[in-house]
Amino acid sequence: MARNRQLNYFLAAFIALGLSASAQAPPSATVIAEIAKQFDRHPLIMLGELHRWEQLHAFIREMLRDREFICRADDVVIEFGNSRLQNIADDYAFGRSVTDAQLESVWRETAVPFGWNSPVYRQLLETIRDLNEKKLCDHKIRIVLGDPPLDWAKIKNVQDYARWIDRDASFADVVEREVLAKHRHAFLLAGQYHVVKHRPEGDDDEPRAAEIIERKHPGALFTIVPAPPAAAAALQLAPAPSFKTVSGSGFERADFSMIATMNPHKKWPPFGEVVDGVLFVGEQTFVYPNPRIYLDPDYQRELRRRIAIIKEFSGQDFGPGLDDLIREAGKAEKNSGK
Repeated sequence: MARNRQLNYFLAAFIALGLSASAQAPPSATVIAEIAKQFDRHPLIMLGELHRWEQLHAFIREMLRDREFICRADDVVIEFGNSRLQNIADDYAFGRSVTDAQLESVWRETAVPFGWNSPVYRQLLETIRDLNEKKLCDHKIRIVLGDPPLDWAKIKNVQDYARWIDRDASFADVVEREVLAKHRHAFLLAGQYHVVKHRPEGDDDEPRAAEIIERKHPGALFTIVPAPPAAAAALQLAPAPSFKTVSGSGFERADFSMIATMNPHKKWPPFGEVVDGVLFVGEQTFVYPNPRIYLDPDYQRELRRRIAIIKEFSGQDFGPGLDDLIREAGKAEKNSGK
């Protein structure tokens, strides 16, 4: 089956090349093709995003629409979805009827209080549904949810919540069960810190998803991190978009801390021990949702309940952030005359 799929892919690519010989491929197509080649040697390609990065997500959507990349995969595994709701993701990806409330529950019911409300995450899911509807590939691409299968309706206290805190283990388990055990290929998307294969000195947290996968399946995973604009010149990545494999890049022994968004002041191992590839997409702006969504009294009440449990458990307080969003939404409502 995999051989037939690969043959079909190359035939389609050959025909497309013949039909558009006079057209010059955009720079992004060349970069995407280089990344897609990693599927020849690795069943898993994992990109570590910086949450809400507009230009990065635009590039990801372009990757998903590119036959040369996405048709080599069977699944897209995402951090921003509660794995308990996999049936909703399947229905949505495969074109079946799903309400807005059901779709929103995929990311709103995760262990992260409200981090995924940015429209870029919904747009990613819409892209996958659209490419399936248009039959871009000769097989449908499945959306696989990687966050723990918690049920907030049943979480009443810290003890209930504590069962679900190892999000990396959950993500790795989903990849093992839904992708590797079925001999499939997948594009994995999670935050930057989840894709590192080695952590900085003094980091005593549980292993990251990439570490867990790499230990159990050496060589199965190719990890990529995006480079912020400030680091592009040092890594010789300009102009955007551009991509380099770390091995043989010239910065293989460079300190990874130059682009680390988590623990940048700790001593990191060199690039070659942390990730396999670096992507540069250009500018860096961030997309946030309309804060008016937080004026819904039921949603606001539930968020405060969850925030209180998380704060009691870890000390991390998302309350001030929610308060700021509510104030911003209130001002917008007042200025609009509503």
